[in-house]
Amino acid sequence: MLLHTQKDSYEKLSQKNKLIFLAGVFDGEGSSGIWSSGRGRSRRFGMTVETSDKDMVKRFHTMFGGSFFLCPARQKHHKDTWRWRVVGDRAYECMDKMISYMCLRRQEKYNVDTSNITSK
Repeated sequence: MLLHTQKDSYEKLSQKNKLIFLAGVFDGEGSSGIWSSGRGRSRRFGMTVETSDKDMVKRFHTMFGGSFFLCPARQKHHKDTWRWRVVGDRAYECMDKMISYMCLRRQEKYNVDTSNITSK
């Protein structure tokens, strides 16, 4: 009897297939846009994934860097979640690697978002 976990299956993927897998997860669960860190601050391109699946979020951190942290439950009946976030040049690099594997809607959104910033 062959037993393996999803994590084992992921670890056996090539780098390209890991990238394709993460692009699919981001396509469904991720968020990207031009964000500011507060009033009057500069706006930068950023990407984030937040879910209660720590291993999934950790995969983004391992592949792309950025920050990876726990978000305590917002309400008593909610679960704790984990968030990966990347901003600025690193976010552009990350998105440039994944964008061709994402749906047309994400590709179009990325093109609109980046056209609103004068330089990458």
